[in-house]
Amino acid sequence: MMPEPKRVGDIEVAQNLKHQKLEWKIERVCWVVMAMVVLAALAGLLGHGPLSRARAGDQGSILWAEYNRFERYQGPTTIRVHLGPGAGQAGKARLWVDRSFIENIELNHIDPEPESVEAAGDRFVYVFLVADATRVTSVTFHFEPNKYGRMPVRLGLDGGPELSFGQFLYP
Repeated sequence: MMPEPKRVGDIEVAQNLKHQKLEWKIERVCWVVMAMVVLAALAGLLGHGPLSRARAGDQGSILWAEYNRFERYQGPTTIRVHLGPGAGQAGKARLWVDRSFIENIELNHIDPEPESVEAAGDRFVYVFLVADATRVTSVTFHFEPNKYGRMPVRLGLDGGPELSFGQFLYP
């Protein structure tokens, strides 16, 4: 039920101050929520940013990886795997990646190109030439995720340490 119009000078004004105050409160709550979404995006909770960047393994060890915790479905992304001193034997490093991860992505390319790829049961083994076994070699996987939600990643050196971590994929 609308209140009776109030006369202000020559103008009749219908107002409901209780309803108006409720609208103002809702508007302020919405502004706070929008500001929190913007801050979360800038911090990296919705994509690239300081809260999204992560590392699996210890830097300087024989194997560690850099990745983003949060990514977009079918958005281009990378995982950089570092092979420390001693990762290669006879000039070659054998890095395996879990088959379920490879099946849930569109692998665009790998830098540097592997010398060969072997299918070995539940994993793929990528063989890389290592020029200097005393230095760190970095391998970058460029891909686009093909699923939503949490995606586990497992990788490791053939006969050596392995890493497990996860990424969350937004639609």
